[in-house]
Amino acid sequence: MDDTDRRTRTDAPRADDAPEWEVFRRGTTEEPLRHVGSVTAPTSEVAHEHADTLFPDAVALWLCRSDLVERFDERTLGAAYSHDSDGTMSETGTDGGRDRGDASDGDRAAPPGGVEP
Repeated sequence: MDDTDRRTRTDAPRADDAPEWEVFRRGTTEEPLRHVGSVTAPTSEVAHEHADTLFPDAVALWLCRSDLVERFDERTLGAAYSHDSDGTMSETGTDGGRDRGDASDGDRAAPPGGVEP
């Protein structure tokens, strides 16, 4: 690979201000929903069109705006919670380990239940 083929990391904002949508897919009626990625679209209807194009064989597609998803992982959970002497976990941080981006508690709406095809 020569130097002209290398890509560099950028901190520039995305060119598109449309929201990102998390996509959950069920392949058969027996399968559980599985997170399969995300799409960028201005509305849930357009997001559904994009997801349906990517996963035309899905029996169900659920979409949820990424900025409305509460995210937990070991890193933030471990930083915000500690084990008590009795083995239970107690909150030590101010936000309960949730990755909320720039929104405050009062700005959170309940995430939509999803969009069925």
